[in-house]
Amino acid sequence: MVLGWMLLAFPSWSGASSNIAFSADKPEATAASDTIVKKGWWTVELETASNSSFYGRNTATKFPYAATSLTYVHNSGLWASATTYKLFNTKAVVDETDVSVGYAFKVGKRVTNNIIYSRFFFSEQSPLLKAVTSNAASIYSAVDWNILYTALTTSYVFGGSNDLFVVLENSRYLPLNPLWKGKRQIGLDPKIGITAGTQEFSQTYTQVQQTKNNNNSGSPGTGGGLVGDILNPLNPGNGNGNGGSNNSGSTTTTTTTTTTVTEHKFRILNYDFKVPVVISFGSLEVEPSWRYSIPVNLLEGDESKAQSIFSVKGSYTF
Repeated sequence: MVLGWMLLAFPSWSGASSNIAFSADKPEATAASDTIVKKGWWTVELETASNSSFYGRNTATKFPYAATSLTYVHNSGLWASATTYKLFNTKAVVDETDVSVGYAFKVGKRVTNNIIYSRFFFSEQSPLLKAVTSNAASIYSAVDWNILYTALTTSYVFGGSNDLFVVLENSRYLPLNPLWKGKRQIGLDPKIGITAGTQEFSQTYTQVQQTKNNNNSGSPGTGGGLVGDILNPLNPGNGNGNGGSNNSGSTTTTTTTTTTVTEHKFRILNYDFKVPVVISFGSLEVEPSWRYSIPVNLLEGDESKAQSIFSVKGSYTF
């Protein structure tokens, strides 16, 4: 995983696919009346949050944001969505725009699936990391166990760098209808999540090799041949009748080789605990929520810390 400024992409993206899938279950979304069946429906969503994060990663500087999205879902399960993000403390009018397309379908009554492709566009003035994570292909699957709702999202993020992320969430919707005597649909939807993904490690290996060379040079001297060698062993001849004074020396050559190896390791990156309050007013839904995120297995230079994020989201389906 490349750590840098692409902290805003997917601020609530792991839940986006589930929201689209759930919309297909709403009777008001599939039929305008008993006789007229709609071919599809639109959803407009507004969201604001106290900080940004990228799969649990954050920085020492907080970047609160506002997001606006427009989604169209067809009865066939095909859908398209566009989302814009604005960081509160930047000069750019829009810091990021995400365009997504996908196909949602069910297997039986309990299993919901979603296949998603997303493309990310960034403003030149935005501090977000740009080219490294410009595309994502994802598969979302969820199973309703009655007492527990389990969702698994697998995402392959690619661009200048390639990474794999897996998000596992377990939740259960708890209705609180007596608060308004049943006139309004309200409930808690607590979630516990674990995020795992690849991290990019660069390891440098240095190898030092020393080579010793012996150099011998001789000057003419006395003695000759084998006899000269015997008579003057300290100044032997060269075997051709000439003796020589021997000057010997050695040189050492040092060769240093540096090799950098880059590898990806798959590890747990983050633990999440989220408590949304879901309030329904028919086609309008409001969702204030609190999320506590605990990043783990931090790389050197990563400033991510455990943090609380507060957000409010409102959506209207028509």
